[in-house]
This record gives sequence, C-alpha cells and structure tokens, in this order.
Amino acid sequence: LSINYFQELISRVTQLQAHVQQLKNIIAKQKTQESKTVNNKPVKSFDFKRYKKRHVALKLLYLGWDYQGFAAQEDTNRTVETQLFNALMKTRLIELRETSNYHRCGRTDKGVSAFSQVISLDLRSNCLEGKGIFEPDGYVEGHKTGE
Repeated sequence: LSINYFQELISRVTQLQAHVQQLKNIIAKQKTQESKTVNNKPVKSFDFKRYKKRHVALKLLYLGWDYQGFAAQEDTNRTVETQLFNALMKTRLIELRETSNYHRCGRTDKGVSAFSQVISLDLRSNCLEGKGIFEPDGYVEGHKTGE
C-alpha cells in the first residue's frame, strides 16, 4: 500500500468526522426547536413544583414484537421503557425519568410480549390530599385543581 492511499484514507476519515459533527449539530438544533414549539405554537413552561405527587404501581401489558425488549438501551430508542417514559413526559406526569423514583420488577428480551409487567414511580397528582400523596422537594403551596 502506498503513502497516497493512507493520506486519502486519513482525509476521508476526517471528512466523515466533520460530517458526523454537522449532523449532531443539526439534531441538537431540531430538538431545541421542537421543545420550544408544538404544531408551530409556543410551548408554555410547566411548573412541576406546583403539584404534589403520588407513588403508584402500574401494571401494564405490551405486545413486544416491534420492540428491542422492555429495558431502555443506549443503542436504540425502540424499547417499551423508552416509549413509556416518552409518553409520561409528554403528558407531564413526570418531569424526568431520573427524578421519578422509578423501579421495575423485570424485563423482556427483543420481540417478547408481557401481560403483567409492574413498575412503580412517583407521578404528578392533582389531588391535594389522600393516601400516598406527598409534597416533593421544592413544592410551592397554592396549586388549584383544574389549572
């Protein structure tokens, strides 16, 4: 192999690295824009501190043939757990997975369905009192049901 070959190879790798960085920048910009607007309307900020929480157990079922298993994975978003947390955050029942006190009792492999999967986590609640209701850190008194 000639020196020219290696120089061309190094040049191509450098170009590909620059292209990957450009794509990462585009994706980051799109995510920022998406978080600021939904259907071309500005998104109002949501104040989780105005709501109490409740620790709940959820029993769910899913047909897993389109998923890469239950548990979230670094290399794919096609997991049941990832889709579940996307829905919980979109509906603003949780702010972040990391702060939701989340626990699961099992997992499934790629393509496997489950009919009694159980998870537990802290969800935002409109209830001001009752069994399991608690005030999270930073809670601000004065929430009115229905706001």
